[in-house]
Amino acid sequence: MNAKPARSDAYRRDQTCHFSHTKRKLKVKDTEEPSSISTPHSPIEADQHDTPPKSKPHPPKLYVDQLLENRDTHGIGELRFESCVIKAGESFATSSSLAFFSESRIRSLTSRIGHDRLRELIEAISSLINARMNRKDEDTKPVFRFSPITFRGPSTPVEVAPEAARTYIEAYFKHVHPIYPFLDRAEFEQKALSYDMLHHLSSNAAFSALYHTVLAMGAQYTEGGSFEAGQGKPWKLYQVALGLFSDILLPRESLVNLQALTAMCIFAQNLSCIQIEQTLISEAARMAGALGFNRATMNDSAHRNFWVVYILEKTFSFFGSCSSIISDRDIGCPIPEIPEAVHGGVDWFYLFARFARLVSRAYEMLYTVSATTKTPEEFYETIDMVYQDLEKWRLSVPKDLRPGDPFRPENCKSPWAITVSLRAHFFYSSLVMSLCRLTLHLGAGTESSRNEEAKKRLMYTARHIIGLTHYIDMQPHTSIWILGVMPLSALFVLFDFVVHNPYHPESSTNLTFLDVVGAYFTRLEYSTGGSLPSSLVAEFALIARQFIRDIQLRNSNRIGGVIGNNPYQPPAREKQYDESIKPYDQAREVDEVLIYQQSQMPQIEQIPVTANEVMTADSMGYVGQLFYPTDDLQPFMTGDLGSGFDITGLFDTMLPNFQF
Repeated sequence: MNAKPARSDAYRRDQTCHFSHTKRKLKVKDTEEPSSISTPHSPIEADQHDTPPKSKPHPPKLYVDQLLENRDTHGIGELRFESCVIKAGESFATSSSLAFFSESRIRSLTSRIGHDRLRELIEAISSLINARMNRKDEDTKPVFRFSPITFRGPSTPVEVAPEAARTYIEAYFKHVHPIYPFLDRAEFEQKALSYDMLHHLSSNAAFSALYHTVLAMGAQYTEGGSFEAGQGKPWKLYQVALGLFSDILLPRESLVNLQALTAMCIFAQNLSCIQIEQTLISEAARMAGALGFNRATMNDSAHRNFWVVYILEKTFSFFGSCSSIISDRDIGCPIPEIPEAVHGGVDWFYLFARFARLVSRAYEMLYTVSATTKTPEEFYETIDMVYQDLEKWRLSVPKDLRPGDPFRPENCKSPWAITVSLRAHFFYSSLVMSLCRLTLHLGAGTESSRNEEAKKRLMYTARHIIGLTHYIDMQPHTSIWILGVMPLSALFVLFDFVVHNPYHPESSTNLTFLDVVGAYFTRLEYSTGGSLPSSLVAEFALIARQFIRDIQLRNSNRIGGVIGNNPYQPPAREKQYDESIKPYDQAREVDEVLIYQQSQMPQIEQIPVTANEVMTADSMGYVGQLFYPTDDLQPFMTGDLGSGFDITGLFDTMLPNFQF
């Protein structure tokens, strides 16, 4: 039996360990001439020098260390949705699933708007989410009903003709594989299209699950899928894989087991699988680590699979505000070059792997429990650091495909290229929104240029996201994060800006964007055949517009019809709007401040620009003194402050009701 190598002291201290056959030289003082210093050849010789070695700084302690050192240390995040506000001079930022509307927030908004329609709307959406998650509330009668997902095979065998299977596989490698290139096509097709394919399916449960999931994803592009679980040919194929789930998890794991789980994760990103996505991704990440694929191996397929799982798990964890399972400190797996993933001069697979690492670092530095020990100044420094990394990542993409700039679908030569380019835009926008919200949360109750810039950037980013909804493919294979989460988060941001800034010149433009996203959600309900009653969300735009009209009417009555006779005139300078996001370093240069029009209200019909026009770079200076709620009216932060928006935790803790 071979003895295992001993773990180094650096490893035990959770520090990166570097191995080399060459001895490292001790650092030399800058004030001395290099020629006058002899290099010691051993620790004993080093100790003989007159100058004692400097003590090495200890790594910063985690919050768990404080808990273990002092049992009287208070806990953080005991209540998942307990309100916690970061005031100036404090730094308390935890991360968990997010609730948009606490009871206090509902009361505050209801009082401000003047009627109960908002409460009724929120309760209806809450019922919808609970029904989609298969939650049961014995005290209330369910309004919506959806088919539960079971981890059992289909009641009747699913048969696929060889020609149909070949068509599905071809569609999979055309549309899905370039985005998630975890399979070796030649190796997979050698089994999937062979004469003894039935033998492979019957003798290997993991390969059977992989095979049927690949067919299911391909069938979504050739025959269309369903937004409802259990319906349609793709779902019947996927149900075969779900029935084999327990066999995949049982030891001994292998590469094909991980491939099957990875394929199931990719399929589960759609609306119909919303309650099982997290479970599948977590199991895939666990298995990748158990197999040791986080280290360098001789198997290129293992490298492919690990990095696809890494991208899925890291982005899901950040945007769902939960801790990652994969330890970045323990990764030594090289990133393979995959020609199929290159388009427009961009290696999208490599680009998304870099972004996954970026959000992983951001989560660790800004949104963990241990991050709450930072001072506000340290928080701001870290936020700036993340912005710099994000901008570096953004600029690595060619101008015509660059995230944050206006989206140009004509520059994408294939459907999958449009998908990955759109995904890059949403990745970038979502992280910007997270950083803006954190900045506003840190600066709650204070006035500073940083806060003003964060509000402007948050508003423009929400508009940018809404502008992108025009290009979202409303199909069952589209990720629910793109299909619903990002447009919904943008809607809530602009809703708050309108309700809390009724006199601001930008409110009319924000109303236009609310109308655009409201129309999007109405169209989405039609496209899903009612599986997602998203027209409920569109009512937020109606509530905001009615609120502005009521204020306009009250002001007209108060000042004797001055507004009706003298329509509001916007500033003389000509403005253009763009859904593109202002680069952070340029946004910080804005100094212009606008005065609220307290005695006048822009006429609703007189929108300064349409949603299709673009915003010039210097139009950032047009917006000033916006109010954004950061206390009891804070969207995204009425619960623990997190890094992203978990739609499954929109109103409550998520606990799927699995059925085996």
